[in-house]
Amino acid sequence: MTDSQHIIVYDDIDWQLLWQQSRSAKSWKSKAAKDWDKKAEAFAGRTIDSAYVDLFLDHVDLDPGVSVLDVGCGPGTLALPIAKRVRQVTAIDYSQGMLDILNDQAAHQGIDNINTIHCSWEDNWADFGVESHDLVIASSSMNIPDLAGALQKLGRFARSAIHVAEPIAPSPFDPEAFAALNRKFSSGPDYIYTVNMLYRLGIHPRIAILELERDQRFENLERAVEGYAWMFKDLQPEERQLLEKYVKNRIVKREAGQLVVSRSEPQRWALLSWSIHDIPSRT
Repeated sequence: MTDSQHIIVYDDIDWQLLWQQSRSAKSWKSKAAKDWDKKAEAFAGRTIDSAYVDLFLDHVDLDPGVSVLDVGCGPGTLALPIAKRVRQVTAIDYSQGMLDILNDQAAHQGIDNINTIHCSWEDNWADFGVESHDLVIASSSMNIPDLAGALQKLGRFARSAIHVAEPIAPSPFDPEAFAALNRKFSSGPDYIYTVNMLYRLGIHPRIAILELERDQRFENLERAVEGYAWMFKDLQPEERQLLEKYVKNRIVKREAGQLVVSRSEPQRWALLSWSIHDIPSRT
C-alpha cells in the first residue's frame, strides 16, 4: 500500500450523514403533524392492542413510584398501559390529534396520571414545562434529521434510564406488498444506525429483539386491506385492486369469524436501553 492510499477505518464513518441520506432514499414519506392528525384514529385502531406493547414492557422496569416521559407517544400505545403501573407519565407528541385520542382513552379508562404536551422534537421541551423523569422512552418516533442531537436530548431528561425502540428493516413494512404494486421499496434507516450513533457518543446499549407473529388477524377483507394500505402514499384505485389481490393471496385460514393473513417475515424491532451512568459526562 502506497502512502497516497487512504485507509478507511470506523472512525471515518459519518453516521449522522448516512442516517440523513438513508432517510432521503426511503420509499415512504415522513408525515407532518397535520397528516398524523388525520390518521390518528386509524393508527390507534391498528396499534392500541398490539402484542408489541407487552414485548416492550417486558424489558422495562416499571416501579409504582417512578415517572416516565414518552416522547412521540402517538395515541398512547405505551403511555396508557404504563400509566397503570407507575406514578406519573408525561406524553409528548407533535400531533394534537394523537394527543386527543390519548386523552379520550385515558378518561374512558379512568386514568388520571398522564400529562399530555403538544410539542415536537425540535422544540425546547423545557419551554413547554417538560421536566426530568426517571425513565424516558421513545418508541419508533425518531424519524428526525438530527439523530445524535435527539439521543443526547433524551439523556438530558432522564434521571435513571432511556429506552428507544427502532424498527429492524424492513419492519413495519412488507416489501412484497410494494413489489405487488410495482413500487420500489427502500425502508430507510433502521436500528443499526442508532446503535452506531450511540457507539460514537460513547454509549453501549443493551439490545433486545421484539418480534411479532407472522400471522395477523382481521375482521374481514376490507380491514385486512386497510391494514396494508397505510404503508403507501397516494394509493391509486388500480393499486388498491392489486393490493387486495395480494392480501387475498396471503390469507392462510379463516377462523372464529376472522381472516388470518400471514406476512412473509415477522415485524421486528430492536429495543435499545441504557442508563444515565452509561453516558459519558451526561452528553
